[in-house]
Amino acid sequence: MDFQHRAGGKTGSGGVASASESNRDRRERLHTKQQSLLFQIDYPEISDNIVPKHRFMSGFEQHVEAPDRRWQYLLFAAEPYETIAFKIPSREVDKSEGKFWTYYNTETKQFFLQFAFKLESNKYSSDHASSTGRSYGPAPPAPPSSLRG
Repeated sequence: MDFQHRAGGKTGSGGVASASESNRDRRERLHTKQQSLLFQIDYPEISDNIVPKHRFMSGFEQHVEAPDRRWQYLLFAAEPYETIAFKIPSREVDKSEGKFWTYYNTETKQFFLQFAFKLESNKYSSDHASSTGRSYGPAPPAPPSSLRG
């Protein structure tokens, strides 16, 4: 596929990332060992004046499955579509500069959301568990290798 001449592919425009930009971002994520997820949702029949919305939902807010503190849900909504949800590990999201972003391409009608999970501090977890005498159970499993940067 010819990414160079693709609409929205201009470097820095918020459009399609070049292969070198994607590789640089991937190397940076691997260097910090910070896990991240990227979602691309296509809305081919969305109205021109509608922008998709998203939100995180705790496992205790939903009523489809039994509540489980190891999981949270990421919801996407846009009329006329039904809301969709993805089950993701219940870890704190890193919303610092460059770690959390959304983009809606009005031409292709695609919504992108990428976020990184905060790095876990083993010192805090072990100190906190021993000081309170409580354990919050095992950490959620890592995402499948196909989803890792």
